Amino acid sequence: MKRIQLLLLTLICTLAAQAQYPDDGYYRVRSSVQKRYVRVIDNTGSVNVQTTDADLDALCTQRSWDKVVSEPASIIYIKKIEEPNGYDLQSQGTGSYEIIQYAVKALPVGDGKYRCYAQKSSMVKYIADQEIIDYLATEETRERGRVVTNITDDKSELRNWDLIPVNAESDNFFGLQPNIKVGNDYYQTFYASFPFTFASAGMSSWYISKVNEGRGEAIIEEVTGGVPAATPVIIKSTAQEAENNKLNVGADATGSAPNNQLKGVYFCNPLDGDPQTNHYNAKVYDPTTMRVLGKASDGSLAFVKDVDLKYIPSNTAYITVSASAPAVFKVVTPEEAAIQSITVDSKSGNIYDLQGREVTDNQLSRGVYIMNGRKYVVK
Repeated sequence: MKRIQLLLLTLICTLAAQAQYPDDGYYRVRSSVQKRYVRVIDNTGSVNVQTTDADLDALCTQRSWDKVVSEPASIIYIKKIEEPNGYDLQSQGTGSYEIIQYAVKALPVGDGKYRCYAQKSSMVKYIADQEIIDYLATEETRERGRVVTNITDDKSELRNWDLIPVNAESDNFFGLQPNIKVGNDYYQTFYASFPFTFASAGMSSWYISKVNEGRGEAIIEEVTGGVPAATPVIIKSTAQEAENNKLNVGADATGSAPNNQLKGVYFCNPLDGDPQTNHYNAKVYDPTTMRVLGKASDGSLAFVKDVDLKYIPSNTAYITVSASAPAVFKVVTPEEAAIQSITVDSKSGNIYDLQGREVTDNQLSRGVYIMNGRKYVVK
């Protein structure tokens, strides 16, 4: 009998040692059965493991890859914490521990699948993916689900989850899909809780260093060395497809954006826009004091007022202005901002052309000139 008990103990220890618990890193969490990806759409919730009460509506699921490929809400940083098999699942500036006040525990069940649960004493709450049943459901909402703890079948595979590392070289990559085209380039504002560098060619990041209301200009400067976490930026790229706009999620980012005038938003979860949850978390767009990225009447990149927008979209950014500010702020470089308009009547000092030759009043025509060490343009 003792020999059998010893063999059983050895077998249990061997299986425990072979169990592959997740390492710290960035993942997408996908239901093994429903093939829907977890999305973090709010930063509030609770779990009471001593009752059947649980509010996990901050966590929803989405099946369509085209929707999650460029959605930061689907990127989960899994971080080991000081509790047996305990993890904090972080995303969108929040984390599971902050939301439910319990560590999420991961139980390997084979084939790279896990069961995730919260535990207190002998009470255990497993999380599962559940279909949304709604007679008003649209084609879009039918593929969505919610994270619940009321699946009572202990053997239900609905409790199984795939933890898939995010990697630009794999099928589980993160890529942007910009929607503003100016010339041959594409632009979008972007705000994520993870740091990143660019994995695809032809991409760059910029921030707004100054907003000049008098001239209706937003001065843009480049971020080099990667974008730190929680830094709102403008992304410029030469393509629109996600597979051509890949990011290295979680990469070391040494760039900085001093005096950044962009304001980022993580969530856009209005009550009237997401029938699967009652967690309101949205930033109302106020055209009086906000401007969002778009195009000026001449087709150039600008922050504009007149847009069909009720809320600021999730993971985007805007600038704030005074109530008397212009409707349009053209995006310009510091060099372009240094060029000012002058007229003959308002000039002071000698004027020179770009070859250093002095220009008299009657020689002025359209073009760029130098006066008192600064560039000016005559329009």
